[in-house]
Amino acid sequence: MEYSIGVDLGGTDIKAGLVSSVGDISCRVALPTDVDVGGPKVVAARIAETVRQVLVKAETADPHVISKLGKAPQSPLNNAKEANDECRRHDDTHEVWIGLGAPGLIIAETGVVHFSPNFPGWTDIPLVDYVNAELAKLRLLKTTASDHSQTHRGEKYKLVLRGMDNDVNAMTLGELRHGAGVGYKNIAALTLGTGVGGGVVIDGQVYHGSQNTAGELGHTIVEPNGRYCGCGNQGCLEAYAGAKNIVERTQEKIETGRSTILAEAIQNGTPLTPRQIAEAAHAGDEIAMEIFAETGRYIGIALTSIAHILNPQIAIIGGGIAEAGEKLLFEPIRAELSKRAMDIPARMKIMKAHLGNDAGIVGAAMLALESEKPAV
Repeated sequence: MEYSIGVDLGGTDIKAGLVSSVGDISCRVALPTDVDVGGPKVVAARIAETVRQVLVKAETADPHVISKLGKAPQSPLNNAKEANDECRRHDDTHEVWIGLGAPGLIIAETGVVHFSPNFPGWTDIPLVDYVNAELAKLRLLKTTASDHSQTHRGEKYKLVLRGMDNDVNAMTLGELRHGAGVGYKNIAALTLGTGVGGGVVIDGQVYHGSQNTAGELGHTIVEPNGRYCGCGNQGCLEAYAGAKNIVERTQEKIETGRSTILAEAIQNGTPLTPRQIAEAAHAGDEIAMEIFAETGRYIGIALTSIAHILNPQIAIIGGGIAEAGEKLLFEPIRAELSKRAMDIPARMKIMKAHLGNDAGIVGAAMLALESEKPAV
Protein backbone atom coordinates (compact mmCIF):
# COMPACT_ATOMS: atom_id res chain seq x y z
CA MET A 1 0.00 0.00 0.00
CA GLU A 2 1.25 3.48 -0.87
CA TYR A 3 0.90 6.61 1.22
CA SER A 4 1.09 10.33 0.56
CA ILE A 5 0.35 13.50 2.51
CA GLY A 6 -2.72 15.54 1.65
CA VAL A 7 -2.89 19.22 2.58
CA ASP A 8 -6.11 21.27 2.52
CA LEU A 9 -5.26 24.97 2.57
CA GLY A 10 -7.98 27.25 3.90
CA GLY A 11 -8.14 30.90 4.77
CA THR A 12 -8.30 30.07 8.48
CA ASP A 13 -6.64 26.66 8.89
CA ILE A 14 -4.26 24.32 7.13
CA LYS A 15 -5.39 20.72 7.54
CA ALA A 16 -3.24 17.76 6.60
CA GLY A 17 -2.97 14.04 7.11
CA LEU A 18 -1.23 10.87 6.07
CA VAL A 19 -3.42 9.18 3.46
CA SER A 20 -3.20 5.64 2.14
CA SER A 21 -3.87 4.72 -1.47
CA VAL A 22 -7.27 3.36 -0.35
CA GLY A 23 -8.23 6.73 1.16
CA ASP A 24 -7.72 6.12 4.89
CA ILE A 25 -6.44 9.14 6.88
CA SER A 26 -4.21 9.08 9.93
CA CYS A 27 -1.80 11.40 11.74
CA ARG A 28 -3.99 14.46 11.24
CA VAL A 29 -2.67 17.95 11.95
CA ALA A 30 -4.39 21.35 11.75
CA LEU A 31 -2.54 24.64 12.15
CA PRO A 32 -3.65 28.27 11.76
CA THR A 33 -2.91 29.58 8.28
CA ASP A 34 -1.62 32.91 9.64
CA VAL A 35 -2.39 34.65 6.37
CA ASP A 36 -2.60 37.99 8.21
CA VAL A 37 0.89 37.56 9.64
CA GLY A 38 2.70 37.67 6.33
CA GLY A 39 2.56 36.99 2.63
CA PRO A 40 2.59 33.79 0.59
CA LYS A 41 6.07 32.75 1.74
CA VAL A 42 4.85 32.78 5.34
CA VAL A 43 1.88 30.60 4.35
CA ALA A 44 4.27 28.30 2.46
CA ALA A 45 6.33 27.94 5.64
CA ARG A 46 3.16 27.09 7.58
CA ILE A 47 2.29 24.41 5.02
CA ALA A 48 5.77 22.92 5.41
CA GLU A 49 5.44 22.95 9.19
CA THR A 50 2.08 21.18 8.94
CA VAL A 51 3.69 18.50 6.79
CA ARG A 52 6.57 18.17 9.28
CA GLN A 53 4.15 17.60 12.14
CA VAL A 54 2.25 14.95 10.15
CA LEU A 55 5.53 13.12 9.51
CA VAL A 56 6.58 13.31 13.15
CA LYS A 57 3.26 11.76 14.15
CA ALA A 58 3.57 9.15 11.41
CA GLU A 59 7.07 8.06 12.36
CA THR A 60 6.17 7.95 16.04
CA ALA A 61 3.29 5.60 15.21
CA ASP A 62 5.32 3.49 12.75
CA PRO A 63 9.05 4.11 12.23
CA HIS A 64 8.91 2.39 8.85
CA VAL A 65 5.90 4.25 7.42
CA ILE A 66 7.97 6.88 5.62
CA SER A 67 9.47 4.18 3.42
CA LYS A 68 5.92 3.67 2.10
CA LEU A 69 5.49 7.32 1.16
CA GLY A 70 5.93 8.34 -2.46
CA LYS A 71 8.78 6.91 -4.46
CA ALA A 72 11.22 4.43 -2.98
CA PRO A 73 14.86 4.72 -4.06
CA GLN A 74 15.70 2.66 -7.15
CA SER A 75 18.98 2.13 -8.91
CA PRO A 76 19.00 2.87 -12.65
CA LEU A 77 21.70 0.21 -13.09
CA ASN A 78 21.15 -3.52 -13.28
CA ASN A 79 24.33 -4.29 -11.39
CA ALA A 80 24.53 -2.38 -8.11
CA LYS A 81 28.29 -3.01 -7.95
CA GLU A 82 28.73 -0.86 -11.02
CA ALA A 83 27.06 2.14 -9.42
CA ASN A 84 29.50 4.95 -8.73
CA ASP A 85 29.44 7.05 -5.58
CA GLU A 86 27.27 9.73 -7.19
CA CYS A 87 24.64 7.21 -8.22
CA ARG A 88 24.65 5.71 -4.73
CA ARG A 89 24.00 9.10 -3.25
CA HIS A 90 21.15 9.67 -5.71
CA ASP A 91 19.68 6.21 -5.22
CA ASP A 92 19.55 6.58 -1.44
CA THR A 93 17.06 9.45 -1.74
CA HIS A 94 13.47 8.52 -1.02
CA GLU A 95 10.89 11.02 -2.24
CA VAL A 96 7.99 11.75 0.09
CA TRP A 97 5.06 12.97 -2.00
CA ILE A 98 2.66 15.71 -0.96
CA GLY A 99 -0.48 17.10 -2.61
CA LEU A 100 -2.16 20.45 -1.95
CA GLY A 101 -5.67 21.78 -2.45
CA ALA A 102 -5.83 25.60 -2.41
CA PRO A 103 -8.73 28.04 -2.82
CA GLY A 104 -8.98 30.22 -5.88
CA LEU A 105 -8.04 30.06 -9.52
CA ILE A 106 -5.16 27.60 -9.63
CA ILE A 107 -2.96 26.93 -12.66
CA ALA A 108 -2.32 23.29 -11.85
CA GLU A 109 0.29 22.70 -14.56
CA THR A 110 2.60 25.42 -13.29
CA GLY A 111 1.79 25.35 -9.57
CA VAL A 112 0.66 28.97 -9.56
CA VAL A 113 -2.17 30.62 -7.61
CA HIS A 114 -3.47 33.11 -10.17
CA PHE A 115 -6.02 34.59 -7.78
CA SER A 116 -7.53 33.63 -4.44
CA PRO A 117 -10.35 35.48 -2.65
CA ASN A 118 -9.17 33.94 0.65
CA PHE A 119 -5.75 35.56 0.34
CA PRO A 120 -5.94 39.27 -0.51
CA GLY A 121 -3.19 40.47 -2.81
CA TRP A 122 -2.22 37.03 -4.06
CA THR A 123 -1.81 37.29 -7.83
CA ASP A 124 0.24 34.81 -9.85
CA ILE A 125 1.93 33.36 -6.77
CA PRO A 126 4.26 30.37 -7.51
CA LEU A 127 3.06 28.58 -4.39
CA VAL A 128 4.42 25.14 -5.30
CA ASP A 129 7.92 26.61 -5.69
CA TYR A 130 7.59 28.45 -2.38
CA VAL A 131 6.41 25.35 -0.53
CA ASN A 132 9.11 23.12 -2.04
CA ALA A 133 11.74 25.66 -0.98
CA GLU A 134 10.43 25.46 2.59
CA LEU A 135 10.20 21.67 2.52
CA ALA A 136 13.86 21.52 1.44
CA LYS A 137 14.82 23.21 4.72
CA LEU A 138 13.35 20.47 6.87
CA ARG A 139 15.79 18.13 8.60
CA LEU A 140 13.71 15.73 10.60
CA LEU A 141 13.39 12.43 8.85
CA LYS A 142 15.75 10.21 10.81
CA THR A 143 14.30 6.91 11.87
CA THR A 144 13.29 6.55 15.49
CA ALA A 145 13.36 2.77 15.20
CA SER A 146 15.18 1.03 18.01
CA ASP A 147 16.73 -1.34 15.48
CA HIS A 148 18.62 1.01 13.18
CA SER A 149 18.43 -1.47 10.35
CA GLN A 150 20.51 -1.39 7.21
CA THR A 151 17.39 -0.37 5.31
CA HIS A 152 17.19 2.97 7.11
CA ARG A 153 20.88 3.56 7.75
CA GLY A 154 22.12 6.25 5.40
CA GLU A 155 18.79 6.61 3.61
CA LYS A 156 17.86 10.19 2.79
CA TYR A 157 14.41 11.68 2.28
CA LYS A 158 13.31 14.46 -0.01
CA LEU A 159 9.91 16.09 0.57
CA VAL A 160 8.23 17.03 -2.70
CA LEU A 161 5.00 18.94 -3.26
CA ARG A 162 4.04 16.99 -6.34
CA GLY A 163 0.57 18.27 -7.15
CA MET A 164 -1.64 21.30 -6.46
CA ASP A 165 -5.16 22.06 -7.60
CA ASN A 166 -8.16 24.15 -6.68
CA ASP A 167 -9.54 22.97 -3.34
CA VAL A 168 -12.93 21.99 -4.77
CA ASN A 169 -11.25 20.06 -7.59
CA ALA A 170 -9.26 18.25 -4.92
CA MET A 171 -12.46 17.49 -3.01
CA THR A 172 -14.04 16.24 -6.24
CA LEU A 173 -11.05 13.94 -6.84
CA GLY A 174 -11.35 12.62 -3.30
CA GLU A 175 -15.02 11.75 -3.82
CA LEU A 176 -14.22 10.25 -7.23
CA ARG A 177 -11.57 7.91 -5.92
CA HIS A 178 -12.84 7.06 -2.44
CA GLY A 179 -16.28 8.59 -1.89
CA ALA A 180 -19.66 8.81 -3.55
CA GLY A 181 -18.08 8.89 -7.02
CA VAL A 182 -16.49 5.45 -6.88
CA GLY A 183 -17.57 3.47 -9.94
CA TYR A 184 -18.55 6.54 -11.99
CA LYS A 185 -16.63 8.20 -14.82
CA ASN A 186 -18.68 11.37 -15.40
CA ILE A 187 -19.53 13.48 -12.38
CA ALA A 188 -20.65 16.96 -11.38
CA ALA A 189 -19.85 17.99 -7.80
CA LEU A 190 -21.16 20.87 -5.72
CA THR A 191 -19.93 22.04 -2.33
CA LEU A 192 -22.41 24.18 -0.43
CA GLY A 193 -20.62 26.26 2.17
CA THR A 194 -19.88 29.95 2.54
CA GLY A 195 -20.00 29.97 -1.24
CA VAL A 196 -20.88 27.31 -3.79
CA GLY A 197 -17.95 25.52 -5.36
CA GLY A 198 -17.99 22.98 -8.13
CA GLY A 199 -15.99 20.32 -9.90
CA VAL A 200 -16.44 18.30 -13.08
CA VAL A 201 -15.15 14.83 -13.90
CA ILE A 202 -15.11 13.66 -17.54
CA ASP A 203 -14.03 10.13 -18.44
CA GLY A 204 -12.61 9.57 -14.97
CA GLN A 205 -10.48 12.72 -14.83
CA VAL A 206 -11.09 16.09 -13.20
CA TYR A 207 -11.74 18.55 -16.03
CA HIS A 208 -9.94 21.89 -15.90
CA GLY A 209 -11.01 23.49 -19.18
CA SER A 210 -8.88 25.45 -21.63
CA GLN A 211 -7.73 28.00 -19.06
CA ASN A 212 -8.18 26.21 -15.73
CA THR A 213 -11.57 27.74 -14.90
CA ALA A 214 -13.90 24.79 -15.57
CA GLY A 215 -16.18 23.68 -12.78
CA GLU A 216 -17.39 27.06 -11.50
CA LEU A 217 -20.85 25.56 -11.10
CA GLY A 218 -21.78 27.98 -8.33
CA HIS A 219 -21.96 30.71 -10.94
CA THR A 220 -24.58 28.97 -13.06
CA ILE A 221 -27.39 31.50 -13.53
CA VAL A 222 -30.61 30.37 -11.87
CA GLU A 223 -32.51 33.70 -11.72
CA PRO A 224 -31.83 36.27 -14.46
CA ASN A 225 -31.63 39.76 -12.91
CA GLY A 226 -31.76 38.10 -9.50
CA ARG A 227 -29.73 38.59 -6.33
CA TYR A 228 -26.22 39.97 -6.67
CA CYS A 229 -23.39 37.49 -6.31
CA GLY A 230 -19.91 38.13 -4.93
CA CYS A 231 -18.54 37.60 -8.44
CA GLY A 232 -20.35 40.75 -9.58
CA ASN A 233 -23.03 38.99 -11.61
CA GLN A 234 -26.71 38.60 -10.79
CA GLY A 235 -28.72 35.44 -10.22
CA CYS A 236 -25.86 32.98 -9.65
CA LEU A 237 -26.61 29.79 -7.73
CA GLU A 238 -24.17 30.97 -5.05
CA ALA A 239 -26.35 34.04 -4.46
CA TYR A 240 -29.15 31.69 -3.34
CA ALA A 241 -27.45 28.57 -1.95
CA GLY A 242 -24.36 29.96 -0.22
CA ALA A 243 -24.54 30.10 3.59
CA LYS A 244 -24.53 33.90 3.78
CA ASN A 245 -27.26 34.13 1.18
CA ILE A 246 -29.47 31.53 2.85
CA VAL A 247 -29.28 33.58 6.05
CA GLU A 248 -30.05 36.82 4.20
CA ARG A 249 -33.10 35.32 2.49
CA THR A 250 -34.33 34.01 5.83
CA GLN A 251 -33.94 37.40 7.50
CA GLU A 252 -35.87 39.05 4.66
CA LYS A 253 -38.81 36.70 5.28
CA ILE A 254 -38.68 37.28 9.04
CA GLU A 255 -38.73 41.04 8.51
CA THR A 256 -42.16 40.75 6.88
CA GLY A 257 -43.54 40.00 10.35
CA ARG A 258 -44.41 36.36 9.81
CA SER A 259 -44.36 34.11 12.84
CA THR A 260 -41.23 32.00 13.23
CA ILE A 261 -39.23 30.41 16.01
CA LEU A 262 -36.16 32.06 14.50
CA ALA A 263 -37.36 35.53 15.51
CA GLU A 264 -36.25 34.99 19.10
CA ALA A 265 -32.66 34.37 18.01
CA ILE A 266 -32.64 37.61 16.04
CA GLN A 267 -34.17 39.57 18.92
CA ASN A 268 -31.44 38.23 21.23
CA GLY A 269 -28.80 39.45 18.81
CA THR A 270 -27.68 35.93 17.94
CA PRO A 271 -26.46 35.70 14.35
CA LEU A 272 -28.47 33.22 12.33
CA THR A 273 -26.70 30.24 10.79
CA PRO A 274 -27.84 27.73 8.16
CA ARG A 275 -27.70 25.04 10.85
CA GLN A 276 -30.17 26.96 13.03
CA ILE A 277 -32.45 27.43 10.04
CA ALA A 278 -32.26 23.73 9.22
CA GLU A 279 -33.07 22.80 12.83
CA ALA A 280 -36.07 25.14 12.73
CA ALA A 281 -37.21 23.54 9.48
CA HIS A 282 -36.96 20.06 11.00
CA ALA A 283 -39.09 21.39 13.86
CA GLY A 284 -41.77 22.46 11.36
CA ASP A 285 -41.03 26.19 11.14
CA GLU A 286 -42.80 27.46 8.03
CA ILE A 287 -40.26 30.10 7.01
CA ALA A 288 -37.31 27.76 7.50
CA MET A 289 -39.01 25.03 5.49
CA GLU A 290 -39.70 27.49 2.68
CA ILE A 291 -36.06 28.58 2.63
CA PHE A 292 -34.78 25.06 2.15
CA ALA A 293 -37.46 24.25 -0.42
CA GLU A 294 -36.38 27.35 -2.37
CA THR A 295 -32.71 26.47 -1.97
CA GLY A 296 -33.33 22.97 -3.27
CA ARG A 297 -35.33 24.38 -6.18
CA TYR A 298 -32.47 26.68 -7.21
CA ILE A 299 -29.95 23.88 -6.97
CA GLY A 300 -32.26 21.73 -9.07
CA ILE A 301 -32.48 24.48 -11.71
CA ALA A 302 -28.67 24.68 -11.85
CA LEU A 303 -28.33 20.91 -12.05
CA THR A 304 -30.82 20.82 -14.91
CA SER A 305 -28.50 22.99 -16.99
CA ILE A 306 -25.50 20.93 -15.92
CA ALA A 307 -27.33 17.69 -16.80
CA HIS A 308 -28.22 18.98 -20.26
CA ILE A 309 -24.72 20.29 -20.98
CA LEU A 310 -22.56 17.50 -19.51
CA ASN A 311 -24.93 14.54 -19.04
CA PRO A 312 -23.05 13.26 -15.97
CA GLN A 313 -23.99 9.98 -14.36
CA ILE A 314 -24.12 11.52 -10.90
CA ALA A 315 -24.17 14.85 -9.09
CA ILE A 316 -22.42 14.78 -5.70
CA ILE A 317 -23.40 17.45 -3.20
CA GLY A 318 -21.34 18.18 -0.11
CA GLY A 319 -20.46 20.98 2.28
CA GLY A 320 -22.13 22.17 5.46
CA ILE A 321 -25.46 23.07 3.83
CA ALA A 322 -25.85 19.50 2.57
CA GLU A 323 -26.15 18.39 6.20
CA ALA A 324 -29.75 19.68 6.08
CA GLY A 325 -30.49 16.20 4.76
CA GLU A 326 -32.74 14.31 2.39
CA LYS A 327 -36.17 15.70 3.15
CA LEU A 328 -35.25 19.36 3.47
CA LEU A 329 -32.78 19.66 0.63
CA PHE A 330 -32.27 16.61 -1.55
CA GLU A 331 -35.94 15.84 -2.19
CA PRO A 332 -36.62 19.38 -3.56
CA ILE A 333 -33.49 19.15 -5.69
CA ARG A 334 -34.56 15.86 -7.25
CA ALA A 335 -38.12 17.10 -7.73
CA GLU A 336 -36.92 20.18 -9.63
CA LEU A 337 -34.55 18.18 -11.81
CA SER A 338 -37.32 15.70 -12.62
CA LYS A 339 -39.68 18.56 -13.46
CA ARG A 340 -37.31 20.43 -15.77
CA ALA A 341 -34.84 18.01 -17.37
CA MET A 342 -35.37 15.90 -20.47
CA ASP A 343 -35.84 12.24 -19.66
CA ILE A 344 -32.30 10.97 -20.29
CA PRO A 345 -30.40 13.82 -18.54
CA ALA A 346 -32.93 13.55 -15.70
CA ARG A 347 -31.59 10.07 -14.94
CA MET A 348 -28.56 11.72 -13.32
CA LYS A 349 -28.31 10.48 -9.73
CA ILE A 350 -28.06 13.04 -6.95
CA MET A 351 -26.13 11.90 -3.91
CA LYS A 352 -24.68 13.38 -0.78
CA ALA A 353 -20.88 13.41 -0.58
CA HIS A 354 -19.48 10.55 1.48
CA LEU A 355 -16.16 11.95 2.72
CA GLY A 356 -17.43 15.12 4.39
CA ASN A 357 -14.65 17.42 5.59
CA ASP A 358 -12.06 14.75 4.75
CA ALA A 359 -12.59 15.04 0.99
CA GLY A 360 -10.07 17.86 0.58
CA ILE A 361 -7.26 16.01 2.37
CA VAL A 362 -7.98 12.73 0.57
CA GLY A 363 -8.19 14.43 -2.82
CA ALA A 364 -4.98 16.38 -2.26
CA ALA A 365 -3.16 13.16 -1.38
CA MET A 366 -4.48 11.54 -4.56
CA LEU A 367 -3.08 14.50 -6.52
CA ALA A 368 0.35 13.53 -5.26
CA LEU A 369 -0.04 9.84 -6.02
CA GLU A 370 -1.56 10.36 -9.45
CA SER A 371 0.56 13.22 -10.74
CA GLU A 372 2.18 12.40 -14.07
CA LYS A 373 4.94 14.91 -13.49
CA PRO A 374 8.26 13.53 -12.29
CA ALA A 375 9.21 14.73 -8.83
CA VAL A 376 11.89 17.41 -9.00
